[in-house]
Amino acid sequence: MDAPEHRLPPGTAGIPSGFVAPPVGTGADKVNVGRLVQTLWRQKWLILGLTAVLWLPAVLLINAMTPLYSASAVVVIDPHTNRVINIPSVSEPMGMYLDTVNTEVEILRSRDLARRVVEMLNLGNEPEYAATPDKPGLLTPLFEEGRALLTEVASGLPEPLSALLTPAARPPAPTGSAEEKETARLIYAFQKNLRVSPGVQSRAIRIAVEAKDPQLAARAANAVADAYIAIQVEAKRKATQNASEWLQSRLDELRQDMTTTGRAAVEAMRAETGMAKGRDAPLVNEEMSALNAQLAEARTALTNAQGRLRQLQSVQPGNPESLTGADIGGDPLITGLRQRQTALSAQLAELRAQYGDRHPALARPAAELRELNAALATEVDRVIRSLRGEVEQQIAKIQSLSRRLEALRTESFDNLQADVRLRELQRQADASDDNYRRAVTRLKETQVLQALEMTPDVRIVSSADVPVGPVGPGKSVLAALAAVVCGAIATGVALVRTASQRGVYSSHQVEAVLGLPAVGIVPLLGRIKRSARSDANRDPYSNTGGGEFAEAVWRLCARLHLVRTGAEPATVKGGEVVMLTSSVAGEGKTTLAVALSAFLADTGRRVVIVDCDTRRPAVHRLLGGTRPPKGLTDLLEGDATLDQVVQVDDRRRVAVITAGRPVDRPQILFGSKAMLSLLVELSERYDVVVLDTPPVLSVSDALILAPLADRVLYVVRWARTATSLASAGIKQVRQVGGRIGGAVLSMVNARDHANLEYGARPPSGRSYRLRRIA
Repeated sequence: MDAPEHRLPPGTAGIPSGFVAPPVGTGADKVNVGRLVQTLWRQKWLILGLTAVLWLPAVLLINAMTPLYSASAVVVIDPHTNRVINIPSVSEPMGMYLDTVNTEVEILRSRDLARRVVEMLNLGNEPEYAATPDKPGLLTPLFEEGRALLTEVASGLPEPLSALLTPAARPPAPTGSAEEKETARLIYAFQKNLRVSPGVQSRAIRIAVEAKDPQLAARAANAVADAYIAIQVEAKRKATQNASEWLQSRLDELRQDMTTTGRAAVEAMRAETGMAKGRDAPLVNEEMSALNAQLAEARTALTNAQGRLRQLQSVQPGNPESLTGADIGGDPLITGLRQRQTALSAQLAELRAQYGDRHPALARPAAELRELNAALATEVDRVIRSLRGEVEQQIAKIQSLSRRLEALRTESFDNLQADVRLRELQRQADASDDNYRRAVTRLKETQVLQALEMTPDVRIVSSADVPVGPVGPGKSVLAALAAVVCGAIATGVALVRTASQRGVYSSHQVEAVLGLPAVGIVPLLGRIKRSARSDANRDPYSNTGGGEFAEAVWRLCARLHLVRTGAEPATVKGGEVVMLTSSVAGEGKTTLAVALSAFLADTGRRVVIVDCDTRRPAVHRLLGGTRPPKGLTDLLEGDATLDQVVQVDDRRRVAVITAGRPVDRPQILFGSKAMLSLLVELSERYDVVVLDTPPVLSVSDALILAPLADRVLYVVRWARTATSLASAGIKQVRQVGGRIGGAVLSMVNARDHANLEYGARPPSGRSYRLRRIA
């Protein structure tokens, strides 16, 4: 839920017209646009007046501004130029890339181009570019003195703080001759008037120059375009010339490299290796292939011989079966012996089976078999010796073939390396010849290009004409902008002035900000008092003079339950001590205390008012009497009795104890037992004891008396007392044990507060009449 809006109507005394009190409640942190608009509307005359005061000088200054003229030329990037001859250029034309146009724009804005234009147009002689003498400002001496003083103070401080406070060093003055400084000034001034803008998704670039002289604006724009084209032509011509000079210097090096380094190295290599164009390698390769085949056959033969040798070495001479499966190389003698051995073995086996192992018939075959085995063993040894010789022969052959093959390989590798080196040298010599021929050709082409006119990659499509009318400053737009700015400043001043009000404006603020119930709202009585001084017979609290004030006091008494009703006995309502205090002086608490006492006495209650403000006593003046000789301080010091200091106003039936004579330290008296005894005795004699005390934040008297009272009424002046002061005073009263019964808004403008609280002033009616006080 949004916070209630508290708006004041115009005409509030001491408050700016249309002030809107700060919102309170749950929606206080929200921005109320309607309330803000109403606040500005109520301060419209202030805003309009301040806007007019600020706007008129601005309009006069705008009117006095010199008109500016702008002339523009348009150039287009055109890299596709027509060639007179089909020779590639040294500097290739610019390509159409994303950053090409932006790059050319930066070239147009460069200082080099601006320098050319300044020299071309001789801008130093133009009136608007003439140098003005540097005059020190009115505040320059003060700034210099302040700078020196700050430097001196910082020098005496510690290092970290000194570094922070020491002023920054001034930038060094530009160096160089007077002519260079003047040229730099003209370049800077011209660049400020130059506007270069690329076209949107196009190759066009617009060059605009602003000047006070329309003729100068046109000449300057065309000069920029011409200088830009001249820079491009010069760049191409310079690139061609540099290329020609470089090629000329390189020809001698290429010629020496071609005749000396390349050809001499090739001839020397041929003489060293004896190769005309490199040795033919197929013969060596064929010989190596034949050797490889022979080496493979020798290795196979060696393997077969070694296998047969191992088989024959495993033969057992006495065992004819061990020769089974052995490779004997087809020897007929061994074959015959093996057949005879087999036959005898079979015969012998048959005889043993027939006659047994010991029969004489076995002797002859057994002897033949032994002879046969011996002969067979002899033949096997002969074959083994033959196979060993064959193995050794094959090993020697393999070694010989391997050595020959290795020699061929070495020879082939050497020939290959020599051929590679020779071919490399030949290629280098050919490359040197080619480079020399190309360089000679390119040099001739470059000389031809240098003789031709270089064509730029841009062209002017629109030259600058003399402008007909000025382009600036737009006085109407500037005047409107000045009006908006001045209005914004005036609105800001009005808002700051509104926000600077920090008072309390409504009962909602009393409850939300101060944390106290708003028990009463007492209207302003200042005008009635002034009229009462001129007419002593008029009662300021009558229906015609003070009806609203009396009604407010009536409501205050009713809310405090200080009015006796017929249903309650008198003893129930008697003996209550009510203290009135405030934060600072001038908040109307004494007037409210006197009015409250008079009102209660008029209802039939016994009331005594005690003036506890010994420094600025005012109760006796408000009651229209003179200051009695004896008062509160005399009573507390023992110089008078209670009956001597109590004065009764017969017309109002209010008992009054004035402040008495001034003392140095009234706090001691208020904190004594005599003060406590006095309040006890007054509570026994009277129904209500009203204590008028000094402000809480000014002296400590009220803080001493607060714990002695039954309830404390805290008076806050409407729209004047700052909430911070009121909160501080209330906090101090609570800290000493004071029982605050509520806060009273005093000196309230009834009409404004009615609008603030309810939105409209309630209809006036017959007010409660108080008897006359003064």
